[in-house]
Amino acid sequence: DGAPGKGALSNKYGQVSGKRIVVVDDVLSTGVTMSRTIQLMRDSGAEVALCMVLVNKTVRNEIDEVPLRGVIRAAVV
Repeated sequence: DGAPGKGALSNKYGQVSGKRIVVVDDVLSTGVTMSRTIQLMRDSGAEVALCMVLVNKTVRNEIDEVPLRGVIRAAVV
């Protein structure tokens, strides 16, 4: 439906249980999708070590105690 955080995780490509992972996304606007993804990964048994985005539209440097890094920070001035 296009609402933030409403994506789905496919188990087709690999299992995350017991692994240390990096979550990568294109744009961070509110952080809702990233936060839900972190929780889903934790619930699946992964340790989320880092979140990376191409464009960070916030001033945040972490989400749910996970470091957040962006290639570009697009902030309102």
